[in-house]
Amino acid sequence: MSRLENIKDRAKSIPEFSTQNYHIAGYIIASLITISGLFLIYETLTTDLLTFKANWNMFKSPFGTLCMGIGLICAIVFWGRFGHWSRKPIVEERDSHDNLVRRYEDMDIIEQLFHKLVLPFLGHFILEPIVYGALIYYPIQCIIAIVGAIFPYILSLIVLAIIVGAWLFSHKFQFRYHSLALIVGGLLFTTGFTVGGYAIMKASPNSTIQMMANIPQNSPEAPSGADDEWQMNESDGNTITQIDDPVYEDGLEEDDQFEGIGEVGLMASLPEGTTVYTGDMGGFPIEMTIINNSKTGVLKAIYKNIKYGTTLQLTGESLPAMDGDINFFGNDNGNSLSFDLSGTADHITGLGYSGNNELTVTLHKK
Repeated sequence: MSRLENIKDRAKSIPEFSTQNYHIAGYIIASLITISGLFLIYETLTTDLLTFKANWNMFKSPFGTLCMGIGLICAIVFWGRFGHWSRKPIVEERDSHDNLVRRYEDMDIIEQLFHKLVLPFLGHFILEPIVYGALIYYPIQCIIAIVGAIFPYILSLIVLAIIVGAWLFSHKFQFRYHSLALIVGGLLFTTGFTVGGYAIMKASPNSTIQMMANIPQNSPEAPSGADDEWQMNESDGNTITQIDDPVYEDGLEEDDQFEGIGEVGLMASLPEGTTVYTGDMGGFPIEMTIINNSKTGVLKAIYKNIKYGTTLQLTGESLPAMDGDINFFGNDNGNSLSFDLSGTADHITGLGYSGNNELTVTLHKK
């Protein structure tokens, strides 16, 4: 038997989906692709992890530095395109009626150096590279901003097209080698979609506090019914641990110190216990979990940046002079973050401060 005949005999052993036994295999593959693809689409559209934004500050971007370097090369290649920047320092003499008497070149050494050396240097080696760099940098950032905003939807449409294609064409793969390719390709798509969706799910920020992990038996949701203060465990940032009631030097317990606070404004309407809020700060999605225990005077919050997963513990206060508004403040590696919040328990507004940045904050009860 020739080698060609052996190959043909082996090929005949590969099943055809058009036969009675294997026809349904194509639909099984399409079903697997559909389930895994819809899982990936769901995870893609319910997270901000796959969105990315442009950096509009060219001077704080490594890519902006690269563009200015390219701009320097362009400035040298197109030398003199913007002029040569050197000027003659001119002095004008005018009479008492502000009429021009004469004009002459200022021969002062400082003026000569500035107009004929410093100014050309700044123009050719700083201003022109910045202009050329900006002409390269900002169109690219516009593309990044557009693609970054719609990337999850583009990815979802691609996955959806693959799902539709699987249902339209899987039953047409009726030749032996085609059938084998369908199985391999279908399993690859199924595995890729499943792994991708699972990776997004694991990377997505979970709830700021895992409430059921460390809640005492006498309280179903928050430390509002206990006489103890609660704080986040700094070792993992997720679990809540219990500490004793603080006693001040004057012998008064903490609930005595807070008597009379919170009778008006946001503090008055804030629910007892733990309340989770979602919203945005300057356009960035955030989550804030507020822990309020009027009995012990505990007023804390856990701030989370949803996009980057940053978590920060905040201490709150609401003094009588604040008319019921609440100030939360915290510190993360030397960087301070504070919030001035007002409104009602269902709709909170205010400002967030980080360094010199002042951002508008809007929160709604989750």
